[in-house]
Amino acid sequence: MNYIHSIEDYTNKSQVDWNKIIDDFTPYIKKIINNMVSEALTPEDKEEILLDVFFILWKNKDNIQNSLNSYIAGITRNLVKEKLKKKKITYDISDYEDHIYYYDIETSSEEIEAFTRIEKEFKNIKKIDLDIINMFYYSSMSLKSIAKELNISEFNVANRLSRVRKKIKK
Repeated sequence: MNYIHSIEDYTNKSQVDWNKIIDDFTPYIKKIINNMVSEALTPEDKEEILLDVFFILWKNKDNIQNSLNSYIAGITRNLVKEKLKKKKITYDISDYEDHIYYYDIETSSEEIEAFTRIEKEFKNIKKIDLDIINMFYYSSMSLKSIAKELNISEFNVANRLSRVRKKIKK
């Protein structure tokens, strides 16, 4: 699956191909859930979150303006946090405090424009740096997991992540 998608990528003759969206994004959503909670939730809870993500996506399909990936990631993270709160399971957000924010229905037009500029900036980023950004922000992977998957040091991952953030911030 390519990392950046829009709802238009799944629309043909004004019809959204929900089966394709479900097929493409189910592993992505499961990975986010597992990276956030691992063993803290039951398989049934995780399945409920997965279904809720697609329901919310379907309900708000007309309000999604840009990146489907970030929208889905945001919905997923919020549903996981809600589920943990309902079950009175504590959640340490320190690993996620630097995340890029996702598109939300209540996102202002200024914020959407800023997100759009950031997305354009992603086109100028090296593939390895883009992979690191996607793994860290969109898949909620730890620096250690990213380093292991890309076969580079954890320090290198943190360094590249920092440089890309600064570049985008400029």
